[in-house]
Amino acid sequence: MKKLFLGLAVASLLAGCASTDDSSNMQSTAATTSMGAATVTDGQLTKFRATSGKSDAWVKHADKNNGKGDVGSSKDTAFDAEGSARIRFMAAGDDFSATPGLSQVITNIQPNTDYTLSMYYYDKKGAYSPSELELGVKKVSGESLAGSTIESKEVHAKDLNNSPRGEVKTGFRQTTLDFYFGSNTSVEIYALMHIIDADKIDKDGDIGKQTEVRIDEFSLTKK
Repeated sequence: MKKLFLGLAVASLLAGCASTDDSSNMQSTAATTSMGAATVTDGQLTKFRATSGKSDAWVKHADKNNGKGDVGSSKDTAFDAEGSARIRFMAAGDDFSATPGLSQVITNIQPNTDYTLSMYYYDKKGAYSPSELELGVKKVSGESLAGSTIESKEVHAKDLNNSPRGEVKTGFRQTTLDFYFGSNTSVEIYALMHIIDADKIDKDGDIGKQTEVRIDEFSLTKK
């Protein structure tokens, strides 16, 4: 009888060990899957702010020394810690046909899947602003933004009156872009400012204040 009880106890102990190992393996697999999901690096632009606009993740598309616009960091934020990107022109003689902004290559995209790209846009100039934003997704090519466009949209401040607001600075408004991606596993997301009416810009005034917009809180989710 003692042998029988001992055998049952050992069997129970072994079963418990097996159950614990299975649970650990499941948790490890889940963690690996989560870590491998497509994400926007520094989507809140807090590191971008902390490093004064320098970034290994975000590519800046601007050349203020040659009148092609300026992309820098701002302490303004839609949520949480300070940080966003400020896009603007600097001088009356700038090339207002240029499209300054940011882009980032996103990896681990799941093929043949619908995604939503979300970000928060702030243009305090309101309905009569000469600025608008182009939000888009491109295929990855050898040079940044050289790939073909998968999906894009133009956004103006007047279009976002009923959109969700930021919590810290409520002038930030959410805009989203849905897209479907085929067989590849990487895309390049981007946000570029356009001047849609240069005649609205007072060349004798503060060009920066008349053209600037801010972008923040980028995220990418499967639909």
